[in-house]
Amino acid sequence: MPQFIRTNPYTIRSHRLFKDGQPIAFIRSPNQSAGFAPRGIVLHDTAGRLEAGQAVNWFLQAEARASAHLTVERDGRVTQQVGFERRAWHAGKSCYRGEKDVNAFAFGIEMVNLGKCAKLRDGHLQPWFKALYRDGVDGHDFAFANTKAHGKGWWLDYTQQQIETVTALCQTLTEKYGLSFIKGHWEVSPGRKIDPSPLFPLDSLRTKLFGERFATEGPLLLVDGNLRRWPSYHDNIIQIVPKGAPIQIIRSGTYNPLGTPEVWYLVETNDQQGWLHHSLIDLE
Repeated sequence: MPQFIRTNPYTIRSHRLFKDGQPIAFIRSPNQSAGFAPRGIVLHDTAGRLEAGQAVNWFLQAEARASAHLTVERDGRVTQQVGFERRAWHAGKSCYRGEKDVNAFAFGIEMVNLGKCAKLRDGHLQPWFKALYRDGVDGHDFAFANTKAHGKGWWLDYTQQQIETVTALCQTLTEKYGLSFIKGHWEVSPGRKIDPSPLFPLDSLRTKLFGERFATEGPLLLVDGNLRRWPSYHDNIIQIVPKGAPIQIIRSGTYNPLGTPEVWYLVETNDQQGWLHHSLIDLE
């Protein structure tokens, strides 16, 4: 059974977020649009500076052409910038179970975090914007991780306040809007995005909210499928992959082997790479 949070302080009224009965900060981003029918949530890292308000202020700029429904600071504070009845611009080019434009049906939650960092010879950790951080200094704890989706790198831990807040927010949104999935940005934009980092307990969160069947390490094959050398139906089959086989998505693409657009995934299974049609894959 789903293990919901028993003392969740968050509620939603008229598509606005409240905590302990009081409205949280709402600072409207201009980067939003209509045409939103929520079915899930996509989690993100801000991949920027850690000072409170940095990401929120960026989403206020029209030139950012990006926004999120909610931003969660390092101390767990939350700011809403797009009403829950509106489409935020957070996922960009994306696809979920063969359906493009995930912004049209998923809430976006940003977590303030540096993103991938490099470790310099002097021991400093450096994100893309060239600031310098020290492991264990100023409450910043880093860890090395290497996954197929994220690559090798050093990552800043999420604070306990962030994890608890994001868990509570996901529960509140799921209950209010009847949602059916939570994904990382890297899962809906494979090969293009790597957030949130490998340190975020994504599988644990899904299990708490949706049950054990969401605790798998990755997508599975729905039926026996032909792994192909390229996205087409010509005689290019590498091997037949059995139903239930775990696969690792490398990237997605839209192709026209029969004259109409179809989504295909470049995947890896049993150390073999090839292409599978989206209809063969259970992306939940």
